[in-house]
Order: sequence, then C-alpha cells, then structure tokens
Amino acid sequence: MKNIYIVKIEEKYFSKLIKYHINILKIKKIKNYYLLYLDFLNYEKLLKFKNIFELELIGYKGLIQYKLLFKKYFLFISFFVLALIYLVFLSNIIFKIEVKTEDQEIANLVLKELEKRDISIHKWAVSFSKKESIREDILKNNKDKLEWLEITRVGSTYVVNVEKRIIKEIDTDDTPQDIVALKNAIILKIEAKEGSIVKKLNDYVKKGDVIVTGSITHNDEVVDLVRADAIIYGETWYNVHVSYPYAYYEKTYTGNSKKRLSITLFNKKINLFDNSEYKEEEILEQKILYHKFLPFSFSLEKVLEVVIRDEVYTPEEAAMMAISEAKEKILSTLPEDSKILSQKKLKIIVNDSTIEVDVFFKVYENITDTKKISLEGE
Repeated sequence: MKNIYIVKIEEKYFSKLIKYHINILKIKKIKNYYLLYLDFLNYEKLLKFKNIFELELIGYKGLIQYKLLFKKYFLFISFFVLALIYLVFLSNIIFKIEVKTEDQEIANLVLKELEKRDISIHKWAVSFSKKESIREDILKNNKDKLEWLEITRVGSTYVVNVEKRIIKEIDTDDTPQDIVALKNAIILKIEAKEGSIVKKLNDYVKKGDVIVTGSITHNDEVVDLVRADAIIYGETWYNVHVSYPYAYYEKTYTGNSKKRLSITLFNKKINLFDNSEYKEEEILEQKILYHKFLPFSFSLEKVLEVVIRDEVYTPEEAAMMAISEAKEKILSTLPEDSKILSQKKLKIIVNDSTIEVDVFFKVYENITDTKKISLEGE
C-alpha cells in the first residue's frame, strides 16, 4: 500500500511547481487553494521549497496513516488490547457454582463430586464434551442418590440443576384404623379399598366423623379389625377476603439470570460475547477495569430477568382482579387434585385507593384423614 501525503498550497504558488519538476499524483481544487496528493519522494522534494510555497501538510493516506494513528494512540491501544486479553481470560474462569436444590446434603454431594473432577471456583471452564462426560460420570457413581443432573454454563457461573432420587418405602404398618373426615364437608366421592363404608354420597359429615370403618361387624358384633383404606372427596366451603389497589405496580423476578461482560466506550455500552437481552431486566454492574482518565471501562454484569406490571384499574376492573386473586389464593392452599366448584361475591367495599371483596367458594377436595382404632378392651 503506497504512502500518500496530502499537502495544501495556495493557488498563486501552483504554477511554480512545474518549474521544480514536482510529480503530483492527484490535484483537488478547493476555493483559493489546491490539495496535492504526493508520494514520499516528491513530498521530500517539495519540502526543500516549503519556505517559498508556504506548504501545509494536512493528512496522509496509505500505510503511514495507520502507523501514525497507532503511534498517536499507542497507550490507548495497549490498554485496550491488554483489557481484552484480561476479559477473555476472565470469561473462561468460573467464579460461582450454583446448585439448585433445597436438599443441602445433595448440594454438598454434587459440589464434592464436581471438585473431584476439577470443576470448582476460580478454575478454568471445561469444554462442553468434558462437561457432559463429567455429568454422566457423577450420575453413574451416585445412582442411589441422584435421579437427574444438568450442568449449564451461564457466563462465569455453572448452574447445576439436580433431582434427588426418592426411594419409596413400602408401608408395612397394619395397625387397624378408620377413615374419617378431615373437615366439615358433603361427601361427593368414595374410593374404598378396605373396610366397611358407613356414610353415603351427599351425606354431610363433620370433622372426625367415620366414613369408612376398619371395624368389621356381624349381627352388630365386631368380628374383625382391619386397616381401612379409602380416598374420600367432598364439597368444602371457604370465605376469602381480598383488598386490591386501583394503581398496581409489581416487579417479579423469574429466577432466570446470566452474567456478561460489557465495555463502555465514550458513554456507549457494548455487550461482549452476549448481545441477547431479556424483554425486561435488572442489571447489577461491577466495574473491573476503570479509570477517570481512560475513555473506556470494563464491567461484569449480572442480568436478572424480571416481569413488571404497572397498571391503573377502574373500580370494576379492580373488583375483577380481586376475585381473580382470591381464586389464586384459595387454590394455592389446596392439594393438586382439588378444584373450585362455584364462587360468589358476598360483599364489595369501594374505598378511595382500594377495593375490598369477600368471595365465597365451593371446593371439591380430598377430605381423607385416618384415626387409629383403639384396641383397649378388645
């Protein structure tokens, strides 16, 4: 790439250039002066007459342009390259291992197994194939304790999802018992496997009433005692009170998060290695390379995914939201196989900033409870 020097010369001196045999590559006329594009030899020749022509060097083209820029910004470029190397180094170091389980014993087991296989904090991240091999090896060596294991790398963090293997114990207890009502209800369904049914469908029962007994009778005499086994479903009743605001703001963390590196250059932020963004997010920033005299800085960010609700309701809309919240509230307290049969608004109170709603629910739920049969006097 040829080096070209761009020289500014006034129009009145242009005619004299021919006299001194200056070879010009390109000429550009601008108002009352010329821009001359010269190679190095002709530029050197022209410099000998700079006092005559009143020359002004205004720019370069070619390789020399980059050499001079590199020389001018050498300190900045050096810092930038070193920072990039440092960032690449940091991005491949693991700073956190997060084991997602509520069982601390299982979490400690997984951390020890990972450490045995050279996965721990402040160590180099392993390749994907090696990570998968380690995952399979841990599962293979802990068949009796671990049901499932997944290792995911999120920036400089390993997120480990694990499920404990649950070995169901066979119930060998044969103590005689009755099946009784867990709470006041109307019986809707009886699934009896063992024992004598003493209540019928649509019967009203109070808490503790016997529905299926383990006392087997003949001619009004108890001839045997067994362990009654049954599942009873009934209609139960709940009153739920909810106060709901007209102006509603809620920020919910989804639990999803990631780490990423970013560079801020002249107040413009650029994400390195990861440009994806959550629809709504909260950023916790930690600067790892920063100085007030440098035009750039590097940061390690923890990005949390959030869901934001910011709404204003009419009294009618607030009442609907209150009923919906009451429904969610009651369902959150019931077993999975429960369902709401019907609901009815009992009372609505409209205040200045909130609305208060009382809702009555009829619920289909499991009302099974047990009561041991006393053997005293038998």
